[in-house]
Amino acid sequence: MGLTGLCNRCGNCCFVGPFKCENLEVSGLPGTPNATRCKVYQSRYTDMPIMLTAPNGAIVRGYCLHGSKAEEMELTKLIHEGQCSLEVTDG
Repeated sequence: MGLTGLCNRCGNCCFVGPFKCENLEVSGLPGTPNATRCKVYQSRYTDMPIMLTAPNGAIVRGYCLHGSKAEEMELTKLIHEGQCSLEVTDG
């Protein structure tokens, strides 16, 4: 299985429930095209330590999923829910 297409920068994959990655800059409604951008896009790596913040100010430590099997699984879930512009392909 693989993923094809271009990311539309909606930001959905940078949230865990109400928690948002500290590196996600939001300029529009998350989930809509071009609503976000990653401040460390060029330098991010699999399992890079990150902080995530909830609207109530709660903070948790986490790891960036970029390039991981977990990212592929999360994106596949979002695709099936109609929340990601990428497509799942065989092979």
